[in-house]
Amino acid sequence: MQNVLLKLKASKVIAIIRGIQQEQAKPLFETLAASGIHFAEVTLNTPGALPIIHEMRARYEGRMQIGAGTVLNKNQAREAIQAGAQFLISPNVDQGTIEEALARQVLPMPGALTPTEIVQAVHYGAPIVKIFPCSVLGPSYIKELRGPLGDVEMLAVGGITKDNAASYLEAGATSIGIGGSLISLSAMQQGNYTAIQTYAEQLMAAVHQAKK
Repeated sequence: MQNVLLKLKASKVIAIIRGIQQEQAKPLFETLAASGIHFAEVTLNTPGALPIIHEMRARYEGRMQIGAGTVLNKNQAREAIQAGAQFLISPNVDQGTIEEALARQVLPMPGALTPTEIVQAVHYGAPIVKIFPCSVLGPSYIKELRGPLGDVEMLAVGGITKDNAASYLEAGATSIGIGGSLISLSAMQQGNYTAIQTYAEQLMAAVHQAKK
């Protein structure tokens, strides 16, 4: 679990995959890996999410970290872990989800927005907290949180693009999660994975150039 967290802090980006077709998973993951993105979550409200997680974990073992997103409760956490998820991301703080992940040495990333919610997630044992939705308050909110909560690892999610990704990292986020602006469903429907790769490469270039 700690190894996954260390890798995330180094790579900084999680691709959020939602609503894809199962047959699109292989070319999409190949595109992400070729672009230098080493973390990907498949949200559990994606049809066939568990089989996708299982297949991609086997295919990219040692090259990518594959996780589950939109994990709302302990039962979903258990199913995702059994499918092979190496980390669990939630939009909420659920004690059962966090404890199930920790018991199985899988990294939980509960979602919180207020300082009270963030501290509660840490109290339950979360090593990193997803700050969501960031689009509401922007990078300055991350900076403000870092004052009293400087020891908390933060994953910024919500409204992230290649143009603002660096600003969230510079504000103090450990890493970012990026979905719709990167994982273009329309591009995939057209078989245009080159567009996704170009965007991903531009994103990673911006991330690497972010001022520490």
